[in-house]
Amino acid sequence: MCSDCWDDLLSSLVLEPKTYFGFRVYSLFLYRGRVREAIERMKYKGMFAIVSTFAPSLAEYVREERPDMVVPIPLHPARRRERGFSQTELIARAVASELGIPVVRVLFRRRYTAPQALLDAKGREENLRGAFGCLRPLRGERVLLVDDVITTGNTFYRAASVLVGAGASLVVGGTLARGGPT
Repeated sequence: MCSDCWDDLLSSLVLEPKTYFGFRVYSLFLYRGRVREAIERMKYKGMFAIVSTFAPSLAEYVREERPDMVVPIPLHPARRRERGFSQTELIARAVASELGIPVVRVLFRRRYTAPQALLDAKGREENLRGAFGCLRPLRGERVLLVDDVITTGNTFYRAASVLVGAGASLVVGGTLARGGPT
């Protein structure tokens, strides 16, 4: 990595978790500059180097939460077919491997939703109401819920609430980046 790229990454580093709707979320970077470019390349062009590069750091960052499992924010099957992969599953698998815990695909999308990035704050909230379901009860497990980027926290909140409703004793988030106000 060139020194300009490295300097840009370091200037985007986040050193503290942030709370969204009462849930703690650990993010490595602010969603800007070269971080944003790398995540967009991963999502839309299948360039996955960012996952293997930063999954070990994300795993170390969340390790103190002692999760029992890693759960990726699910894509709707139609969106997964469009992309050919799920970026959140790739991140979840890499982080879980570093932590030595399983990835559990317990969440699912009940319906196809518009991309959150295309909506305003009110639209994001409405878009995800009732969008997630849980495949089985959780019996006090501690869950690390993984996504690529968190902005308003609506996606995370809706998914985490379903996990808590299913019996998770703790849900914390892990993302590569966070957008919105710092």
